[in-house]
Amino acid sequence: MSTQSVADRNNRLDALLKASKFWADKRRTDINHRVDSSKKILKGRTGSERLARSNVQAASALVVDSIDDFLVAT
Repeated sequence: MSTQSVADRNNRLDALLKASKFWADKRRTDINHRVDSSKKILKGRTGSERLARSNVQAASALVVDSIDDFLVAT
């Protein structure tokens, strides 16, 4: 390889590195904005969060009661 072709290759690699870092930063920023937006949406749904927690607690109590009934019956 000649000195000129090595220099051209190095320049292209530098440009690729710069473009890759720019793309990654832009993509990271976009993803962070989406995460923030999703968190705000979830935070606004506090009623559904309480309802889900209530359903989980009720289901857990039912399972515990069912296991107790099964163990006592045997």
